[in-house]
Amino acid sequence: MNNSLYFVSSERQSFWNKNLKSLVNYDFHKLSEDQQTIVLFKQGQLLKRTTPRRYKIYHQHLFYFQVVSVLYFISDLLKNGEIGGFLILKNVYCSFRNKENLLIITLSHDQSQLQLFTSNRTEEVDNFMNELKLNCIQEQTLTNFYKINEKIGEGITSEVFLGSNQDNQKFAIKKVAKAQLGHKMRDKQAKSLAEEIFIMRSLDYSNIPKLYEVFENEDYIGLVMTHYEGGQLQEKLQNLNLSQKQQLVKNLLETMNYVHSQSIMHRDLKPQNIMYKNKDPTSVDIAIIDFGFATNQKYQEHVLYNCGTPGYAAPEVQEYKEKQKMYATQCDVYSLGIIIYEMQSYLQSSFFGVHPFRNSNPGSLTFNEKVKVPQSLKNLLIQMTRIQPKQRFTLKECLDQDFFRENFDSQGLDGLSKYSLVDSIYQKSFIIQRKNSIEHSIKQEKMSKLESAKNKTINSTAAESKNILLKSQNQYDQQFQDDLQFNEYHNYPNDFNNLLQKRI
Repeated sequence: MNNSLYFVSSERQSFWNKNLKSLVNYDFHKLSEDQQTIVLFKQGQLLKRTTPRRYKIYHQHLFYFQVVSVLYFISDLLKNGEIGGFLILKNVYCSFRNKENLLIITLSHDQSQLQLFTSNRTEEVDNFMNELKLNCIQEQTLTNFYKINEKIGEGITSEVFLGSNQDNQKFAIKKVAKAQLGHKMRDKQAKSLAEEIFIMRSLDYSNIPKLYEVFENEDYIGLVMTHYEGGQLQEKLQNLNLSQKQQLVKNLLETMNYVHSQSIMHRDLKPQNIMYKNKDPTSVDIAIIDFGFATNQKYQEHVLYNCGTPGYAAPEVQEYKEKQKMYATQCDVYSLGIIIYEMQSYLQSSFFGVHPFRNSNPGSLTFNEKVKVPQSLKNLLIQMTRIQPKQRFTLKECLDQDFFRENFDSQGLDGLSKYSLVDSIYQKSFIIQRKNSIEHSIKQEKMSKLESAKNKTINSTAAESKNILLKSQNQYDQQFQDDLQFNEYHNYPNDFNNLLQKRI
């Protein structure tokens, strides 16, 4: 087998796994009844004897069945017997060739190989080949089957192009440059890409791009996926009213709720990874893309731990340390809360202004009392962006909140302000950084103003003193003093939650 292939292990393992007990989540009755099997011939490795077997692809697994009929040369009389073994279709290569009157299908996994052949090219054989293309990697040049057009995106090691097939159907084609043999990052990149491919193929939902085919040649891995032409999240927001925006948020949460139901964490949710499916200026039909950092939370080991985009990644993802308990799908809930908060800045009738945090340090949200916003949305976002993952709502709980039951078509929100709702961020370490980041001279000036105001209150009543102090500082100064006092005299998180509720 070609050792330069990206997804090949140096360890030789048996092609078939015969431990059916490891398939704990499989409904074997449905497996045997749900799909048609196909009869193909294989040649024994030792005796070179040609024998028929029945095969079936089901949920990213290839199964073979023991043949119970002795009349194996009459294919119509072959019946399914017990499952003989299975192969998880992860990092499996497939190729097809014709030799004389035979179609030969070759499957390769690590250092093992299986050849199947038939002389009868039927519709069910073609369907089986298409299933293999959907689940395996083809050792072929992508441009033999697809035309590459203009570039529509790029990353550090990848480029995304608009492509088309022979029927002129449009696709997004992602080309990932392969690290050279011996490169220190080759193994990690291969594992990460293999995980992305396997997860995308496992997800079947209308708002997630379908991965149609994967190709590999000497230079790159090519992924052929659904193409969305509507643009990124921010490109339509100015066209949407409050009710449409409500539906957009619901679509986002429902999509990721499905992903979480499959035990998958996306781990890189951000506005750039949310696309509109079409160019209709008021359509909120969206898709979530780029599963490059996605992983299954049930895995005991993961390729990456600290990943995602600063400002959107949850605190537990950014701060994860080796040997800690692994975080779970709640990390995506935090990212979605940030996105929903931030995206409102693009609306003409916005109820949020900017990204809720001034840098990548996470914190908890507060809202400016002067801005008229749905209380139900404020409540939802607070619960989504809790610092502690266990305190956050699940997406299922989010979807059951009052915000999604309100009828904004009939009431609307008039006179919404356009400025930022961000007053401050409450997190102990972040407050310390904010204190240190303020110029010494500015800090002294503010403290001097406060001290001068305090001197004026010596002979004043409590009410008069309060008014004097408030007038001596602008809104930011007062908020800054509250931050310092809160962090000095209060405990987290209960006291903070009480303060937050009072402010809202």
